[in-house]
Amino acid sequence: MKATNEFRVEVRESGGAWREVPIELLAVGSGKRHAEFPPEALRGFDGIGAGFQMARAALGEFFWERPVDARVTAPGFDGPLGLSSRRDFPMERPAPGCLLFHLDGPEMVLVRKGDDYVHGLSLLARPMPAAPANAAPRQILHFGPGFHAAGNNPLIGRDRHGAPVVSITGDDTLVVIEPGARVEAAFDICGAKRVEICGGGRIDLSARLPHAAGGFADTPLWGTIRKGALPAIYIHGDAEDITVRDITMICDFRGICTRNARDVHLRNLGIFTATTNADGVNMIATENVGADALCIRSQDDCFCAYNNCDSIPWLWDEGFAPRPMRRVRLARSLLASNCRAFVFGGHGIAGMRGGANLLEDFEVSDCRILGNVVPDDGTGPDMAHARYWSGVFRILSQGDELVRRICFRDIAVEWVPGYVGASRYIQVRSKGEVSYGEKTGGWRIEDVSFEEIDWRNVPPPGMHVEDIVVAPSDDGTGIGIRRIRFPGKQG
Repeated sequence: MKATNEFRVEVRESGGAWREVPIELLAVGSGKRHAEFPPEALRGFDGIGAGFQMARAALGEFFWERPVDARVTAPGFDGPLGLSSRRDFPMERPAPGCLLFHLDGPEMVLVRKGDDYVHGLSLLARPMPAAPANAAPRQILHFGPGFHAAGNNPLIGRDRHGAPVVSITGDDTLVVIEPGARVEAAFDICGAKRVEICGGGRIDLSARLPHAAGGFADTPLWGTIRKGALPAIYIHGDAEDITVRDITMICDFRGICTRNARDVHLRNLGIFTATTNADGVNMIATENVGADALCIRSQDDCFCAYNNCDSIPWLWDEGFAPRPMRRVRLARSLLASNCRAFVFGGHGIAGMRGGANLLEDFEVSDCRILGNVVPDDGTGPDMAHARYWSGVFRILSQGDELVRRICFRDIAVEWVPGYVGASRYIQVRSKGEVSYGEKTGGWRIEDVSFEEIDWRNVPPPGMHVEDIVVAPSDDGTGIGIRRIRFPGKQG
């Protein structure tokens, strides 16, 4: 990625000199909608879908080893800089366009010019990468400092659509991406057990994004879904005991997708997505997921899970029996979305209620959420449509799915100025309301709790929609919503 002078970051240890942190351009979706694609775009991308305008933001990273002071300036900007972080800490504004703060440990922050969350600076003070957990793997894939692509590294092949891929099918595989390494490839983990991807480096697919060569200047070309596009890390095909930690992902589609997998461990990750349907973490039919210290800036949903169906057909495993989606934990993370922070439920199996058609046992705790970084610019759909797709917290049942036992605890939510959607959207959809071609409506949502949710910067009543909880009338089969616990009230 190219350098940018939108922001300048300097850090220093106690008594030391200031040293500058490199800042790079980062593609993000701006949320502004535009006209139809020109024919040359349709020809060039082998399948293209509706999306959003590209915009330019910034990314800075450094490894945190001991306490440091940090100074962020925005050259040419004479207004106040705002800061959003996973946890609260003191900061100073010694001059317009300048912030000073102290970091006693690793941290994830978003610095913005005034209320402009879209073009902000994502700054990661990352922990030093830990040594691999498996001391004697059967296979080691090593990426040292430098740029690695299909043309210069034999570990990287191409799939049938020409996308660069590192295929991992063998058990006990260790992938080391060292600091300073940039790997232009998706990692496809199919059926393998005991795989670890770590090292402190970067999976960098930014060159595959529209307008990368032009530095991601704002452009009317929307984000794209290309046929065969893969997430940066794709875990599927009965893969088991997979660890991904201490790396950053600049994605041309989604960040991490899991399908028919179990025992997935995610830790100390930066995940940045920019194009249509580009979720940060997207899970289906997976059991036992532990996620800790994630920094996600996502064009679409940040952290989402469904059951046994996928709206992206080439990301679905064929031939596996339906199975539940369950036991997921997310903690200590910073999530900023152009759409929704969380979506749990949806995409079930028509004609099956309960059993494998189940999403259950989720807990999200100790996180900071930027409610929706894209304000309403007046060019989008009408309010009814916007509300139908909205929700900082979104719990959904369709396709006869049972969704239960979900807890959100100790979460601070920054309400971004201009966001007009719901804070919590909980819906059992009727057959006439389902999306993505589901054949039947939802069944039941039960035992969802919101504990210690700190809403910040919320506009006056009437300026936003607080909660939407809706379900069809019970048809005698137990359809509906029960035991939803908000702070101070129950439903």
